[in-house]
Amino acid sequence: MSKGKYIRRLWQYTLLVAMLMLVVGIAIDTTDVERYTLRMERLMAKGDYQGALKVGDESDKTNQRLLNLRIEALAHEHQLGDRLFRYPVTGSGKQFAPKGGDYALCACLIDKDLDRFIELLPRYYKIDSQLPRYYREALVQYNHLRSNPVIIYHDAVMDTDYHDMQELESKYAEKKARQMAVFRQYEGTYWYYFAYLN
Repeated sequence: MSKGKYIRRLWQYTLLVAMLMLVVGIAIDTTDVERYTLRMERLMAKGDYQGALKVGDESDKTNQRLLNLRIEALAHEHQLGDRLFRYPVTGSGKQFAPKGGDYALCACLIDKDLDRFIELLPRYYKIDSQLPRYYREALVQYNHLRSNPVIIYHDAVMDTDYHDMQELESKYAEKKARQMAVFRQYEGTYWYYFAYLN
């Protein structure tokens, strides 16, 4: 076999192996999400919402059905505003908005509609340091994005963290490098979600 044919054949085999790995990877991800979904459904049917929230909690894979289950379990445990963005979030929050309360507030956050969030927040919560974590982070984000905010909110620690994140971002010109740097320190925050996800 000539050297040219050998190299061509080697490239064909390499391409075939890469395609097989991609297909297997997609199948495994799909299988994991389906397994998480079925396990959550069983646990929630038994009333074990805390157990359900542990299912796949280290995974970065999700789909709309799994997200819906997590939102229902978090709402049942009164933790929606404190834990939602620790999980991967995909799609739109519009379907949850009509339910009101934390559902509506988190729907706004999922859709990055901070103006609507600010409009709804005082209906359900007193604006103070006792707000759920992601609502406070969204308020800090909003106050940094608007020159004339409707609600003025300051939290010394969160304001400093947000400023530190902005400084970290300014060190990287390339978007992927910037995202990786921010991910390492701010993954799981609403700020990271707002800037880089969904």
